[in-house]
Amino acid sequence: MRQLIFIILFTLFYSSETYSNIGDFQGKIKILKEGIYDTLTVEIFIKDNFIRVDEYKKDKKPVRSFIANTSSGNIYLVSYQHKMYSLVKVNPSSSNNDVEIIKSENFIEVNGKKCYQWRVKDKASQTVTTYWVAKIEYNFEPKLFRILANAGSAIDEFVKMPQTPNIIPLKVVDRTRFRKLRSNLQIIEISSMKLSESLFKIPNGFSELISG
Repeated sequence: MRQLIFIILFTLFYSSETYSNIGDFQGKIKILKEGIYDTLTVEIFIKDNFIRVDEYKKDKKPVRSFIANTSSGNIYLVSYQHKMYSLVKVNPSSSNNDVEIIKSENFIEVNGKKCYQWRVKDKASQTVTTYWVAKIEYNFEPKLFRILANAGSAIDEFVKMPQTPNIIPLKVVDRTRFRKLRSNLQIIEISSMKLSESLFKIPNGFSELISG
């Protein structure tokens, strides 16, 4: 009987841990973004209601960060060059719904994952973005979409993809209507890890820039 109770408790504990990992991702996503003129490395950190996006140049020097709270809806832009930060004014209603989504059976492998092609035509900006999407076990992408879609970060193309549960683009190719390349993003790492809340605070010694 004791052995049976132990098995049941172990099964419940294991199941709850698995569910927790699926529903509450905590860790880092690393993205490489290649543009026409430069290349950026972007690291996204997620913990509870907090998101931080760090952008680095080729020399690994930090360019800027976005620190967001999905609970309050506040997003702060942090400039390392000027040692300043400011509140980003985001209009959630400015999301553009005038898009055409074409899902294809074409697929490629990205980081060992089978990714299917979604082409999204944005009529307003006259751009065509190709998403190579894969099914994942994590449930962090809705947070990213809601809080960062209109913040003006380097991963705009990534977070503006039409929301679909348990689907994430591992590669994003953005082009103009004349097929000219604008940017190419690829997720190169997704790592679960414990993060300190201090990571989501404004650095000491930075001054706030208040716009009129």
